[in-house]
Amino acid sequence: MGCCAIITSLICIAALTAGGILAWRYGPWNDGGTSTSNGSDGPTLTALRTCDGCCNGLASNCARPINEVLFPMVHNAHSSYEDYFAGYNNQKSLEKALVEGYRGLMLDSCICDGSLGETIQNWVKGEDLGDNYLGFCHTSCDAGVRDPSEVLRNIKTFLDINRNEILILEFEINDNSLVDLYRALDQSGLDEYVYRSSSTTEWPTMQALIDVDARLLLFAHGDGMESCSIMDCPEGIFYTFDHFQQTDYNDGDTSCDVTGTKRDGMGFFLMNNWKNNDVDLPSRSNAEEFNKYNALVERFQRCEDRIPNILAVDFWDVGDVLEFAYDVNRNQVTTSQAMTQAEGV
Repeated sequence: MGCCAIITSLICIAALTAGGILAWRYGPWNDGGTSTSNGSDGPTLTALRTCDGCCNGLASNCARPINEVLFPMVHNAHSSYEDYFAGYNNQKSLEKALVEGYRGLMLDSCICDGSLGETIQNWVKGEDLGDNYLGFCHTSCDAGVRDPSEVLRNIKTFLDINRNEILILEFEINDNSLVDLYRALDQSGLDEYVYRSSSTTEWPTMQALIDVDARLLLFAHGDGMESCSIMDCPEGIFYTFDHFQQTDYNDGDTSCDVTGTKRDGMGFFLMNNWKNNDVDLPSRSNAEEFNKYNALVERFQRCEDRIPNILAVDFWDVGDVLEFAYDVNRNQVTTSQAMTQAEGV
């Protein structure tokens, strides 16, 4: 009887401790949520750096093919402290990243099963998503989840408001959620902005995409997605690795070496500029080093064959990523020009 009482007490203590941690992290006193909010109308999504006659903030971008413009991109953009994620990749929300100047978002789709952790989070956020629903999560919905209908609606609002901005979304498909994701994209109304083409040997200029209002490029990989040369890809969604070369990720390698197979005609080169900590969780301290202007210059200098046109980072608000991307695009920086820029920082 004594042992049973001790075990029961330990279970109660563990439950209370877990409840306390969840309450501390997700309680209403926590300064979380997508706090770019403008009253009941949702986030304020007017881009800070935009202008008439510009394309993604610069007039000089307009005549250039989209794959010759550097797109700063947020890795695991749905995962933020402000959106109640544990083990978050970013301090601030993806909506704020768009406003500040990021033009690429990486999003992981998954199917959530309505577990206790999800239920608590949804209760805190005032959401009722039910069971077995599509979410944007990373690894587990218990660690945090965003409602795709909200995220995609906000992305559409951003494109509605900012008529000279072009976005790239890259989806990692988990839990065989491709059909659900495609349905969510269709229901969001984003399809009116999606760039569609059966031929991508040459990518259109930024201005050409703006002129026809096809200002959203969708790429995806993972469950259910294979090369569009061997499957009928969902309309408007390109298979990522038909078009992307990339550097290695999450290993601290700051080279510019391409991982995987190199093929001609891959229009985009993604630099993964982030690294988790020793327990494989996103690291703000690593981001503070990786996202420095000089560190970015030095890494780009190692790119002998081609310059990356997508730069993916964690903790997007840390460091000088946007300033660096702006300078690269403004000056079409060569490695020597980049170092000259850095010497003045």
